[in-house]
Amino acid sequence: MKEEKTKKKKGIYYILLAVGVALLAAATVLTVWFTTRGSDVVEVPPVEEPDDPSGPSGPEEPEEPDEPDEPTGPSEPEGPEYVRPISVETCSVDYDAIYVSDTTDFIYRHKAVDFAADAGTEVYAMADGTVSEISLSEELGNLITIDHGDGLTMTYRFVEPAEGLSVGAAVEQGACIGTVAEAYGSEAADGTHLHLEVSLNGSPVDPNAYLDLTYDEK
Repeated sequence: MKEEKTKKKKGIYYILLAVGVALLAAATVLTVWFTTRGSDVVEVPPVEEPDDPSGPSGPEEPEEPDEPDEPTGPSEPEGPEYVRPISVETCSVDYDAIYVSDTTDFIYRHKAVDFAADAGTEVYAMADGTVSEISLSEELGNLITIDHGDGLTMTYRFVEPAEGLSVGAAVEQGACIGTVAEAYGSEAADGTHLHLEVSLNGSPVDPNAYLDLTYDEK
């Protein structure tokens, strides 16, 4: 009787052991299967949608070049500055004025400007240049003409030329070229003064174009 109970217990033990081994084997098989299947899955990268789904974009249009700046052209060179030919601040007779000579009673257009000044007042070259003429005349008055180039000349009349001044001499702007002379000749009764004539390419021009002049009040 005791032996039968012992055999029955051993049978149950072996059955439980077999079931446990079977469960363990099943678990191992399932684990291997899931692991192997997972490694075989290939991830497919997402497809990027184009920005414009209507179709492929064409070539980009080239940018238009910037318009070049318009040339301003060369600036006009500034002419030389001119100095006053005498220290007197105002003129006594304007350019192109109708002038009545106190000496001859002649009436004419005055193609120069006059600076009333005492005899002996210094006269200066208005700009650099070359002495082109010195004329000594008791009738028309002594004169000095300076050529400043480019057809521009200036004539200083009723003057006493500076000692040593000669035709062909180079003079600098502001240099003393002489002094106002005593009134004589055709303007003996008109008072002592400097008579300034300006000529461009042989034609008289208004000295006001080269000097900022003011005039005596009449």
